[in-house]
Amino acid sequence: MSFAVGVDAGGTRVSAVVSLPDGSHRFGYAPAANLRAVGVERATDAIVEAIASALLGEPAAAVAVGAAGAGDPVAAAALSAALERRFPGARVAVCDDAAIALRAGVPTGDALALVAGTGSIAYGEIGAERYRVGGHGYLLGDEGSGFAIGSAAIRLLLRAYDGRAPQDPFVAAVATSLGVGSAQETIARIYQAERPVTEIAAIAAVALDFADAGERSAAKIVQAAALELFDLVKSLVRRAGVEGRELPLLFAGGLLAKNSLLTYLIETRVSNELPHVVPRKQPPDPVLGALALAQGLGEQA
Repeated sequence: MSFAVGVDAGGTRVSAVVSLPDGSHRFGYAPAANLRAVGVERATDAIVEAIASALLGEPAAAVAVGAAGAGDPVAAAALSAALERRFPGARVAVCDDAAIALRAGVPTGDALALVAGTGSIAYGEIGAERYRVGGHGYLLGDEGSGFAIGSAAIRLLLRAYDGRAPQDPFVAAVATSLGVGSAQETIARIYQAERPVTEIAAIAAVALDFADAGERSAAKIVQAAALELFDLVKSLVRRAGVEGRELPLLFAGGLLAKNSLLTYLIETRVSNELPHVVPRKQPPDPVLGALALAQGLGEQA
């Protein structure tokens, strides 16, 4: 038996899934594989590792991958070619990870998505057109993302070590999470990390928890992130020319997976300024959107 395999290759980890004859799913995982951060070769290796752990030795008939960084057509084509070499005979499709997140929650029709995890992007499909706002990567963009929030928290920690910011409970929690006790230890911890982007983004969870608890310094960071994320949505609506149209807005990605001060602030802005846009929270796992795409490829074979 050969399988259709869906893959979500994100900035935090790679997830792969196959659908078994009894209707259940079997998953496989591997480390992060953002194309921009690790390159095509390492991303391919991570994706293959996740697929192998999901297939358990069975062959793949079709592979569909939603990959962070695959909004770049050149990078997407390179990854597709690399996967075709690793899975000869299988049909392969590569798309932006925002696309599979959108279609996991809204399978058909015009829709918008705000994806905020390690990175951030607003994405929409209106008719045959595809629209992207943001998603420029951690060095040049990803405003409001886990990386952006984590970076702001660590910068605040360094300012506190310098005596330029208070040593409050939030700062202490960031230091504990990193396992550091000084500015030099913090710098070494981040610059010597094997996956610094993932390490920094992980600190966003600390910021969200303290912001939800009312800690002022954490709340300011989260408020700034919410404004950036809403700006992505507002720009997407304008670029897609859908002002005044009632459309679903899928909240996807780790930062938006549960109710928090961040989601509340974004929803409030959307309600006040874009009342025709209807947020949908807690969507299905994006990897299931990739699986549906892979199953469609298999039916074309």
